[in-house]
Amino acid sequence: MSSIVTAVFKATIGLLVNKGRDKAAEKLKEGDVTNQKFRSLIVREIDDIKSKLDGLARKDLLASISFFKEGIEILYEVFQKERSRNDNGKATTRAAETANTESISLTNEMRNMLQLTSLDDSAVRVLANAKDRFKDARRGATKAFSNEALKLSDRILAMQYRVMATILEAVDNPEDALGACRVCAEELHSLSVVKECFAVELKRGFRGWFSQDERRRIISTVCHVNRVIYDVTLMVGFGRKELSTKNWPCVDAEGKEVDPLRDARVAKVLQKQGMEHCCVTPWSFGQEGEEKHKLKRPVGITTNTDGQFIIADEDDKMVKVFDSNGDFLLSFKPQTDDADTELQIFDVASDLNSNTYVLVWRLSNPGAIFDFDRRYKREVQVWKKTGELLHKFFVKGRYFGSGALSVSKDKVLVLTYTDQDELVVDVYERDGGYVHSIGAGILKSVADIAADNEGRVIVLHRGASWVHVFTEDGKQLSNFNIDTEGYYSRMACHPVGGHLVVAGKERSTNSLRVVIYTNDGKLVRNIEIDKEKILWLGGIIVTVEGRIAVAALTMFGELLGDVKVIVL
Repeated sequence: MSSIVTAVFKATIGLLVNKGRDKAAEKLKEGDVTNQKFRSLIVREIDDIKSKLDGLARKDLLASISFFKEGIEILYEVFQKERSRNDNGKATTRAAETANTESISLTNEMRNMLQLTSLDDSAVRVLANAKDRFKDARRGATKAFSNEALKLSDRILAMQYRVMATILEAVDNPEDALGACRVCAEELHSLSVVKECFAVELKRGFRGWFSQDERRRIISTVCHVNRVIYDVTLMVGFGRKELSTKNWPCVDAEGKEVDPLRDARVAKVLQKQGMEHCCVTPWSFGQEGEEKHKLKRPVGITTNTDGQFIIADEDDKMVKVFDSNGDFLLSFKPQTDDADTELQIFDVASDLNSNTYVLVWRLSNPGAIFDFDRRYKREVQVWKKTGELLHKFFVKGRYFGSGALSVSKDKVLVLTYTDQDELVVDVYERDGGYVHSIGAGILKSVADIAADNEGRVIVLHRGASWVHVFTEDGKQLSNFNIDTEGYYSRMACHPVGGHLVVAGKERSTNSLRVVIYTNDGKLVRNIEIDKEKILWLGGIIVTVEGRIAVAALTMFGELLGDVKVIVL
């Protein structure tokens, strides 16, 4: 099952639980949601909620929950059919193909699973049945939410099921659900009691002393609904204008618009409820725990299909792995053949199998007095996510700088200076076989390289901020100039949405700035993080879920700050 579909599913059913329900929310963050143990957890949560409802006035809500439960059960039949089919297919593939051709294209997998086009006829029929149940659940929840005779908690619960059913009804193309989800948020925010809760809590007057717990629970639930809609929008509609602060549905609190996702006062309420994960304010990691686990000088960052962050740290020449919450998992050190060889790490990338590619510079005879007595070689080392070395291979030429490595759907891309001092992108097979070079005579000074979801190679120039787009076979497709007000230095591609994300620091303020473009250079969003002053950037990556992570050395006034990964 595709990463993007399971991510949408996981985000959606997250509305069933919160941190106050026996760690169920934590369980849903981990592992494979298509597994039967997660089905049991989801069904248990549904049954627990349903058992607390009774009365004729709640018949629509009870019916909606029943239809939703049926839809979940049927959807798991699809998951199991797909799992069985994929397992059989993998066994056949491994018997017939070599290791370097086992990987399925990330692009094709995501495209197929976004539309579920890879299902066989029986799975398609089962999926249609599941979607019918979710449609019935959505209609029942809509009726229940519109029933003013229900108490507020039941109406809000009905909205939770309405949002979940709306998304899962369109599970084969979740982008179709985004407009309806926006309507859900607007209708939820329009409830007079919801508006009153936000107004009273944020005003902090005499009335705020009364009914605090109930009011904060309502605010937290409203924010949770918003966060699920936001997450799904980010996953499948990365470039949509609705994601910006100006366009997100707000709550009218006595004439003042309150953003339930970003307002700092709301964030404090959520923290008190243990629901701070419902905020979308930037957060960071990299300086927690033991000294050896902390980031010191990151020169590259990537993410794998498990949502882990992998950072190449040049200071201690380690590759450090963190989970999706920023908690340290493990580290490993690129290997040398002998004690007389030193390594310098240049960059890091990953593939669909969650293998990590590390570009290193091998310096032999490091104690030599004269530079010409030293011997330099560049090498790509491929590691399992568990920190075991798979294989390694030498790459041509030389390069002194960052942003030198990327992995496309089936190739390894390395930025290189040739013996003729031409700057090119060398293309290699996954096993290290050299294919050809791209960009000879065109590339001059490169800040970063990346590969988009169509297999195109994208190169970001320094200074003038020109972007060149090539096919993997070397044909130049286009070039365009991006906004040059900021000082840009690193770039990444969204793995699903086909957007280009460029990070840098504002020239006049040193503020972190992230700009999102379409793959033909059209400006989509401009994000400036005033609180983060940047000295230099060590890399940028976009996760499957649409999170943007920037590795950077920050500043406190004129002083050096922390080295950390800032997640937007």
